[in-house]
Amino acid sequence: MDVSSDSGRPTQTEKAYAALKKAILRGEIEEGVFLSESDIMRRYGIGRTPFREACNRLHHERLLEAVPRRGYLVPEVSYQAVGAIFETRLILEGAIAELACARATEQDFEDLDRLAAKPPRSSNPELDFAKLIQANTDFHIRLAKTTRNRELVELLTRNLEKTERLMYIELRCSRFRDVEFEVLHGRIVEALRSRDPRQAREALLSDITDAQRITLSFGQNPPGLAINGTARRLQPDQGKAPLASERRPGRKATPSPRRDSPAGS
Repeated sequence: MDVSSDSGRPTQTEKAYAALKKAILRGEIEEGVFLSESDIMRRYGIGRTPFREACNRLHHERLLEAVPRRGYLVPEVSYQAVGAIFETRLILEGAIAELACARATEQDFEDLDRLAAKPPRSSNPELDFAKLIQANTDFHIRLAKTTRNRELVELLTRNLEKTERLMYIELRCSRFRDVEFEVLHGRIVEALRSRDPRQAREALLSDITDAQRITLSFGQNPPGLAINGTARRLQPDQGKAPLASERRPGRKATPSPRRDSPAGS
């Protein structure tokens, strides 16, 4: 039974959930393979019940697929899934930008200015990636909070969690320039200060569509992208993701998305 030992301290299930979610989002657990209960329990020091409860929660968040008589599978990312995530984010943040123009205070602007700054570099590239991803999330969540609308904040938080794995792919792309983070976010804050809803909306949606364009370009890159030594490529929607045992070396590159697809903007 999963009971916290002290008030306010995370339970064993919460610890297992956080560890597994982090591993999946950062690519530490390879996509397209089933979780090994014994391996995961040994690697992360968690018990059988917390493991299963954490997997059930991640299944409801669609970070895992439950396959009868096989267990939990880490699904591969598809064009359709990426398109749906970004399409939803465009709708949410478009509304957030317009509300922020009317409701943001000077303190909100000061906080956003601070969060728009690029995190300092370190000698550890993986740590830099993680810090940049967290800084991006912090900026967009803080922006959502200027609306004083809790529902919008919660919806955006869930959407950003789904895009975190995509952002790890994006940030490892040599075409992603670090300066874009500060420049694009700076433009958003500047537009919000103008109190012009149209300008603010355009600045924010430009940030999102740029990320969408870079992410979708991976399917057109034949060599794929190496993350922790494993190639990553967006997958077409052709039924269930392939199992690890079904993978064959030399698989052809996946086709590029249709130009008329909502995900290709």
